[in-house]
Amino acid sequence: MKGKNSGAVTITACVIVELCLGILYVWSILKMDAMEFYGWDKGSANLVASFMLFAFCAGNLIGGAINDRIGPKKTCYPGIIFFAAGVFLASCLRPGAPVYLFYLSYCILGGLGSGIAYGALLSCIQKWLPHKIGLATGIATSTFGFGTFGFGTVIAAMLKAMPINTVLRILSIVFIVVCLGASLFIKLPDEAYLASLPKPQKRAVNLNREDIPLSRAVKTVPFWCMMVSCFFYNGVWNMLNPLIKDLGMSRGLTETAAILCVSLTGVFNASGRFILSALSDRIGRIGTMFILCIVTCCCGLLLTGIGGPAYLVIVLLTAFVFGGPAAIHPAIVSDFFGLKYTGTNYGVVMLGLGFSSLFFNFVSNKMYAATGAYKLTFIMGAASALVALGSMAVIRYNLKKREARNG
Repeated sequence: MKGKNSGAVTITACVIVELCLGILYVWSILKMDAMEFYGWDKGSANLVASFMLFAFCAGNLIGGAINDRIGPKKTCYPGIIFFAAGVFLASCLRPGAPVYLFYLSYCILGGLGSGIAYGALLSCIQKWLPHKIGLATGIATSTFGFGTFGFGTVIAAMLKAMPINTVLRILSIVFIVVCLGASLFIKLPDEAYLASLPKPQKRAVNLNREDIPLSRAVKTVPFWCMMVSCFFYNGVWNMLNPLIKDLGMSRGLTETAAILCVSLTGVFNASGRFILSALSDRIGRIGTMFILCIVTCCCGLLLTGIGGPAYLVIVLLTAFVFGGPAAIHPAIVSDFFGLKYTGTNYGVVMLGLGFSSLFFNFVSNKMYAATGAYKLTFIMGAASALVALGSMAVIRYNLKKREARNG
């Protein structure tokens, strides 16, 4: 009972920190005010989300490697400090400040810190629930997504009352106080607790339940297929995310409705992470990914021209299906390579998402500059989802060969 109580306390603490880290996805709300306050152009502002997401993914790799050695609590401390410091330093910039200073503070330092803490928290929750990996991953990733909803409406209200630099300063102070306080209650389960858990069935993907380090994981086909999936699957969302508010207003939504749309993406993103990860426990991770790739492709095609209330519906559906792989990908990595090295293994795989955010938004900006529209952007995103589907098909083929070989 003591172990279960400790687990509930630790998971609750992890959830609180994850909610704060979810500010990563509210840039669409901050963007217009930042452009007006600092005097940046749209292309430069759009790249903020890309640079922060890339730094976030790199932070996952760093945090995962550190976490595998010193544990989640000690890993969270520097992550939280970097995250809050990045937001605080961004708040110190004055009108006319060059955008690269915002990239260095808010995006790089803040994103790295967010990723370092996030990777440790994800691994920690999985280790408390090793018999329910899908549920554990769903909890960790869904709370991160709910941060968009929780902070989105609050930030929008704050921006009406004060300039963006004041908003960022207040948020940085709240983050460091709340997150450092919550992280005091984070710890790993002991052997007695783990021994009391029901034994999960052996998984076909890892028949011997072996913990496989990165040096061996990178020699397997599924590892690289996972990285390809992370890169291509997220194309639609990576290009849509910084555009949701202003694109929605250009497609017929009021400003209030467009802000609500951004906030609701957090709810749908988080719901997708939780619901779809649980679904993957029932029907299989690869089968679930097949469905999500097809739905994402359809959403990308619809976003080429859809407007009005239908735009809001498709954006929320895109957020929902984007959330699924955010939980399913780390679960697949844990299925294949075990839990011991999951921080490092998934940290490397997640670099695919980081490079995706840079690549797709760079190309999107170039296409918009050439055509004045985002039609080609979303067609490219739709096609990229099919590439991710192909990578999942290769993993399934690899699994069938392994199952046949093992009788």
